[in-house]
Amino acid sequence: MKEFLISAKVTVSVYTKVEAETLEEAIEIANDRTPMAIIANGGDNEDENWMLDEIDGEPFDLHEE
Repeated sequence: MKEFLISAKVTVSVYTKVEAETLEEAIEIANDRTPMAIIANGGDNEDENWMLDEIDGEPFDLHEE
C-alpha cells in the first residue's frame, strides 16, 4: 500500500485579550499578534498571542504535498 502526505486548510476561531483605549486601537494591536496553539504555546498567553483552544473547522482544499 502507498503512503500519501495530504495537506489541507482548516478555518478555526481564535481569541486574544487586548488592553486599549478604543476598539480601533485594540484591533490594531491584535492585528500584530501571532497565532499560537495552546497545546504548543511554550508558556505564551492570551495577552501576547492569538490563542487556539480547539479546532472547530473542517478541512478543505485537500491536496498531495
